[in-house]
Amino acid sequence: MRRAWRLLAAASLTMLLAACASAPSMRPQTPAVAVVPTPVPTSAASSAQTLIAAVPAPAPRDLWQRIRAGLAMPNCDANPRVVPMARMLVGDPNAFEQTLSTLRPMIALVQQAVEAAGIPSDFTLLPMVESGYRPDAVGPGNFIGMWQFDRGTARAAGMPLLPGYDGRRDPWVSSVRATRMLARYGRDFDDWRLVVWAFNQGEWGIKRMLAQRGAPPVEPALPNWPVGAAARDYLLRLMAYSCVIREPGRFDIHLPPSVPPAQLWLTKLDAPLQPALAAHLAGLPTTTVRALNSGYLRDQMPFGAPWHLLLPRAARQHFLDRYALLPPRQWAKFARYRVQRTDSLHSLLPRVDSKRLQLLAGINGLNPDDTLARGTTLWLPKTLRQRALTRIGGTSGIPVWHEVSAGESLWSLAQHYRVSVGELRAWNHLRSNELRVGQRLRLDAPG
Repeated sequence: MRRAWRLLAAASLTMLLAACASAPSMRPQTPAVAVVPTPVPTSAASSAQTLIAAVPAPAPRDLWQRIRAGLAMPNCDANPRVVPMARMLVGDPNAFEQTLSTLRPMIALVQQAVEAAGIPSDFTLLPMVESGYRPDAVGPGNFIGMWQFDRGTARAAGMPLLPGYDGRRDPWVSSVRATRMLARYGRDFDDWRLVVWAFNQGEWGIKRMLAQRGAPPVEPALPNWPVGAAARDYLLRLMAYSCVIREPGRFDIHLPPSVPPAQLWLTKLDAPLQPALAAHLAGLPTTTVRALNSGYLRDQMPFGAPWHLLLPRAARQHFLDRYALLPPRQWAKFARYRVQRTDSLHSLLPRVDSKRLQLLAGINGLNPDDTLARGTTLWLPKTLRQRALTRIGGTSGIPVWHEVSAGESLWSLAQHYRVSVGELRAWNHLRSNELRVGQRLRLDAPG
């Protein structure tokens, strides 16, 4: 955060979302849009109280109009270096337009956080300077995320940093915390240019300079403070991006349409969910869901972390329809199963009653009678997945194991998995029928 790590936005975010005036105003603005999650009714089959927040909230103006209306940095001609810097950052206008088109959902998300914090929309463009809006960006010195926070500053800003979760990589959490920090800097410094430097350099150094030198005048637009070339370049780049949005025609830029704006939706969950399972429920590639929710570092959302998902608006209903099929906490008991040979749910799970089979079919976007081609991926409760694996025995080429629980015996396991006691003993090289709790037994013949 203190030293900007600059990336080429066109290259950095294509993989994320292709499937992401006058003198400076001296005081924070009143937020144009309040962030109020809207309750969404769920199915009677679900006990979830799911909250959905539109990102951004509906507004009569398009995204670029909203950003332009909130700009507070000096205009394009306030300093002779601004326009040349803007031309350099734009480069090829066609490529820059494509970059903006790709970035629209993430820009809209940051704009909502900016409006809620009541700060100028110039700060919506700050992640462009920092990281090219990449939530997974890792810069020099281990500065992480769209806003490039180190661990100490992230903790000071209130971002959770837990085993399995890093708030700096969470687009929504990091944007909310960063914009609140910027709003506090605005109250402290009373000059948005100093706020930019405080975010880049650290607030205490800027406070010392402010005490020594007093507030900088409106002119020159780039204050004559001894902050170093990198800090001056940082502020200049933000001014240049603001200039491009303010006067796109000056740079042969046609801002991509954003009415209605490209939207992301924040879905609050009542229980942890695997990102890969969330992708399945939303009908999206796992890579897309992981990119939008890169704060989760493991396969399962950890306890103590925020439980939410950022999803494209187009996938919202698809996700809710499937998520509502079960109470939230049951989703933690699901695992992936890869069909090993042409099959059907009926034959794969012969003991499952028709009502439950219909539910599992719906979760997987199937009919119970559909033919399942080899290689099809299903999401099944872990107990049923284990049963499906044992049914195919050694023909799958995948060893199948069971961990012995209290009260289980070779006989009960043989009955459950439809094998013989002799087979279990032979597959596990057992000399007696005695088992111990925690012992792992192979349930299929070695290949």
